[in-house]
Amino acid sequence: MNTLILLTDLIEKAILILLGGLSIWSISIIIDRRRYFKAQFLNDEYNQIKQSLSNEGRFKAQSSGFYAQAALAFQQPSTLQTDRAYSSFIKENREHLEKGLNVLATLGANAPFIGLLGTVLGIIRALAYLGNQAGSSSVMSGVSQALYATAIGLFVAIPAVVAFNTFSNQIKRAVQKTDSLKDLYVAKSGLK
Repeated sequence: MNTLILLTDLIEKAILILLGGLSIWSISIIIDRRRYFKAQFLNDEYNQIKQSLSNEGRFKAQSSGFYAQAALAFQQPSTLQTDRAYSSFIKENREHLEKGLNVLATLGANAPFIGLLGTVLGIIRALAYLGNQAGSSSVMSGVSQALYATAIGLFVAIPAVVAFNTFSNQIKRAVQKTDSLKDLYVAKSGLK
């Protein structure tokens, strides 16, 4: 019975360490994506390009953000070439845009279950204490420690899910805005 208590205790501690490491990984991805998106998706840049395309039908590069790169990519001599250049630009940049988002989605979906595993092992340990007649304080302490695993699992999952949804929506809006810029360019330049 003591072996069971020791084994579940070690595994539960390993799960807590794993969750701590996953939390650090998640936070580092969130910080990286936040910095990247802040540097790439500049609203002033989008508005400036939109105004330039509306007035002149062309855009001259003044910055290196996502919208400027897209505008330079899709300025082609025909509508077909513009569509292909735009499609190519989006495909090439999707990997950079979505970097780390699959990790956030996986952590958001699975961290609570990892925490739940730690909780189950802690409950098993607490029941083993009860079987050894270690006293109610040992049992209650074991249950209390077990619930930490679930709490930490949720602590990892909730920010990961929120960040994943936020970044996915930012990517979706950026692609829609660049699509709008492409359509404006085609309309203003009179391409066939």
